[in-house]
Amino acid sequence: MNWRLALSAMLVIAAIIIGGALWRERAALDNSLEQGRSDYTLYDFELVSLDAQGKEAFTLHAPKLTRDPAVRTLAVVTPVFLIPARDGGNGAPWDVRSKTGWVSAAGDEIRLRGDVVATSVDADGQSVRMDTQQLNVFPHANRATSAVQVSVKQPGLILNGHAMEARLDLQRVSMKDAKARYVPK
Repeated sequence: MNWRLALSAMLVIAAIIIGGALWRERAALDNSLEQGRSDYTLYDFELVSLDAQGKEAFTLHAPKLTRDPAVRTLAVVTPVFLIPARDGGNGAPWDVRSKTGWVSAAGDEIRLRGDVVATSVDADGQSVRMDTQQLNVFPHANRATSAVQVSVKQPGLILNGHAMEARLDLQRVSMKDAKARYVPK
């Protein structure tokens, strides 16, 4: 047998084996991306999101963030969001914390789940605190909603209810089946 023919046959076989391995690797990568694997992860970071006018929509601090490449959303572990008052707002920024968070691709919706606590200071310098298990925040509209039980506390007053709608910039809250309790200072 000619040595050139033997060498050519070995090279063809090696090319087929390498090509097959690369093909399987590419298919595995595509499959993992389809199954929700992130295209990047951030650790111990600070992110400032801007609206269409270039104004701060929110600032995010967290130990871990992952991005879903298919829909370009962010999943966050133990996030801390700082949401400033928008145009015409008279309150201080809101500090919102939870166990997990999700941010839409456009950054116009934030979903917070698990032990959600939102705090701020009103125009009179009084602290305001909201406690719930689920909170959806719309930072561009300076609005928040929750379909589950919510407790709003400020000096002298405790409100408990569900189906909350809040205007964060005006610090106004409406709820269904709300019960108010006056607490002397």
